[in-house]
Amino acid sequence: MIRTIIAKHSSAVAGVLSSVSILSAAVLLTACSGSPTPNYYTLASKVSPLPSSKVRVIEVLPVGLPDRINRAPIVIQDAAGKSKIMENERWTSTLGAELRDNLSAGLQQKLGAVDRYNSGMVGGKVSYRVATDFSHFDIINTPDIANKNVEVSVAWIIKRNDPNITLDQNSTQNQQLACRMTFTQPVSGKNNQIQDIVTGASSSLSRVIDAMALSIVSLDAKTSPNIIGVICS
Repeated sequence: MIRTIIAKHSSAVAGVLSSVSILSAAVLLTACSGSPTPNYYTLASKVSPLPSSKVRVIEVLPVGLPDRINRAPIVIQDAAGKSKIMENERWTSTLGAELRDNLSAGLQQKLGAVDRYNSGMVGGKVSYRVATDFSHFDIINTPDIANKNVEVSVAWIIKRNDPNITLDQNSTQNQQLACRMTFTQPVSGKNNQIQDIVTGASSSLSRVIDAMALSIVSLDAKTSPNIIGVICS
């Protein structure tokens, strides 16, 4: 009699556990199927070669960027400063890495130069080290919520390094130039889709690359830069 009761109890427990397992699996499958697959984007600057460039070696350092936007998810802010983190709309890496890599690629194409930062190239040639700090690279919702802007504020320092010149008190061979620019780039596109935002961000970075390349060429030619929208000293 006792064995019969125990057997029936064990069978009931097994049935309950089996039902719980099936229910858990169903919930897990539902949760997985309900999670959208993230979309990934990358900046793609468009530049044209600068015929006047005689620069052959550059060194583009990692950029400075505020922590609030230096992340993989795209961040959209409103005019009041409230941020929305788009977890399913992401850069392929952190925004800081995207900016540095595209600055490097754009400047190499623009100047006809090689970036020795990751190339393993050793010294021996005149080079230009570029240190860049973005205090703003923000995607902003305007009061008209259908429109967005990319607001950019960036400063950079270019340092010329000639390994064949000994730096002394009177030397002017190893010079540096500090520049800064601030501008607002409207995001085009009637629907302001994420791809439109990425295109606007890419266009913003192209403007920075163009200005930066002209400042490097000016330092190389030992002339004062005259770049619209850019202040250098």
